Amino acid sequence: MPQELIKVNTRSMAVKLLLIVLLLAAATWSYFVVRWYIGNTLAEYFDPEGNNLRVVEMAESLAPADPLTHWRVAQVQQKSLPLDQQAQSLVEYERAVSLSPNDYRFWMALGTASEQAGDTAKAERALKQAVALAPAYAYPRWYLGNLFLRTGRYDEAFVELRRASEADAEFQPQQFNLIWEIYGSDPAALSKAVGESAAARARFAQYLLGRQKFEEGLRLWDPLSSDEKRANRQTGDEMVNTLVNSFRYHDAMRVWNDITANERYRIELGRIFDGGFEEVAAPESVFAWQVKALPQLQIGLDQDKSHNGATSLRLVFHVRSNIENINISQIVPVAANTEYDLEFYVASEKLETGSPPVVQVLDPTTSAVIVSSPPASNGNSDWTRVPLSFKTGDKTEAVLIRIARPSCGTQEAPVCPIFGSVWYDDFSLQRRN
Repeated sequence: MPQELIKVNTRSMAVKLLLIVLLLAAATWSYFVVRWYIGNTLAEYFDPEGNNLRVVEMAESLAPADPLTHWRVAQVQQKSLPLDQQAQSLVEYERAVSLSPNDYRFWMALGTASEQAGDTAKAERALKQAVALAPAYAYPRWYLGNLFLRTGRYDEAFVELRRASEADAEFQPQQFNLIWEIYGSDPAALSKAVGESAAARARFAQYLLGRQKFEEGLRLWDPLSSDEKRANRQTGDEMVNTLVNSFRYHDAMRVWNDITANERYRIELGRIFDGGFEEVAAPESVFAWQVKALPQLQIGLDQDKSHNGATSLRLVFHVRSNIENINISQIVPVAANTEYDLEFYVASEKLETGSPPVVQVLDPTTSAVIVSSPPASNGNSDWTRVPLSFKTGDKTEAVLIRIARPSCGTQEAPVCPIFGSVWYDDFSLQRRN
């Protein structure tokens, strides 16, 4: 199909006028577009911390219909103008809101500025609008909650603050600080402010433990169901560590038993966990054997040699200079003012040293040694039973069982080598009747 060509006679006066009008319109449009672009760019990349009011006012003059430019002017005015001139920033915030009524940022800024200016009613309306526009965002709810808090509307405040912390976990420590500051002496109100979420209650319990408010924290943790406690295993682990670091071993044992799903891994008073080194897949726990690697010392489970069961603990030394802290230990919760009998078995092979390893029972709160075993035998020795007895103090909640090596070096002769292998197996602790 042949194409038709349209010929325009540019010599015609009417056509010339039309082209001139179009060019002027395009030039005018381009002028305003470029102005808007420059103003918008200045506003978008402007650093409000610089407080350069002249720059943002220039951006506003180039793009007066752009809400961003009014927002930037208001930000700088709010920071730089004296209190008696803060009304100017409110005018700019209101202009930004009118130009872009669906942008929660402008409503949020208007709300905070209105509260600063003393108009709490206007601030509340603006912040509620910001929340309505962005209900899943943390900041509008956080600012609204703080407004309620400062006006004494605590129940409404903590509803918003709780939702803000649910949207952004970074707000949670601040939320907990506020809850404790206001409701610290009212357990019922405190619990209500935290909310019904098991995760929030668990985290607040840990927060209280961190503030040394042990009874209050455990009071919040205990009513959670078994499933809820296990679902918050990570927080429970943090609670256990906090309690252990505060020497509250019985409470730590109780929380550990709350979060462990396997009955085999429960901790009991006066029972060494995995005394025979059989639980290869046991979970990490402060109440399990703690082993730290050291150079020139190999520590591992030996499946070829054991007193009972399938494995034992083997230490292989090849130390030419000196080694003291072997770093094998376990915290064992015990009853106070009670006599206990500790038993374990030890064997050695080609052990050569002036200071063989020993097993010690310590008070973990002071690191004082309660009782120490005879050293392992040099040379070769078959499995040997080693019994120890000790009595706990009136306030003792746990003992630390540790494999250690007494120092045999001196300042003048620091070298204290050790070579060979030592095995340990079947640690057990019995309470005397």
